[in-house]
Amino acid sequence: MANEAHSIVEVLQEEQRNALRAHGSRVQFPAEQTIFREGQPSRSVLVIEQGHVKVTQRATDGTEVILAIRGPGEVMGDEGVLMREDRSATVTTITDVTGIDIAANTLLSFIEEEHLWPVMYKAAVWRRRQSDQQAILARLGVKSRLARWLLELAAEFGEPEGNDCILSVPISQHDLANRIGASRDAVAIALRQLREEGLVSTGRRRLTLHSLDGLRRLTL
Repeated sequence: MANEAHSIVEVLQEEQRNALRAHGSRVQFPAEQTIFREGQPSRSVLVIEQGHVKVTQRATDGTEVILAIRGPGEVMGDEGVLMREDRSATVTTITDVTGIDIAANTLLSFIEEEHLWPVMYKAAVWRRRQSDQQAILARLGVKSRLARWLLELAAEFGEPEGNDCILSVPISQHDLANRIGASRDAVAIALRQLREEGLVSTGRRRLTLHSLDGLRRLTL
């Protein structure tokens, strides 16, 4: 998992976490369902308890760009609520998702009462850093961009299995292509090259990373 906290849930005391969840209602979503849509009013946030989602935006040419994959413990939709702006991105489930839906006004009152605005600032800085990393990715080749994102996924969701790192979050080649700004064919070629080099192997609904160091060398 990544070392930096980028969700308010991660930095709350247990009593605060329980209090925040008590203010909301439990919700469930099936895989491939849109929870928030870009441009809609920001009326609530979702605290993910189980499952994973993808965060996407529409580029100027109309294509979908994946900004991030998020999982348990993440708060989705908080930026729009805090800034009182419309949704800046679309959030779609990858797997079945359960979570707690919290109304915007309720969250704002909770943040004020618990003096959490510094935490909100830290989260904003972290997200801006992600945007800067995307700018770096744009200057790299497809295989390098793919290797870099696989490393990001490993840091967030990787599960050790011997000397390997397992990514069990179901991510399609289409999703990979959207995330790194490449065609699906280019991603397929890059994945084949990584397999041939013994760096990764692919299976049903999972990716196995055999050498994180080898992937890191591709990003230099």
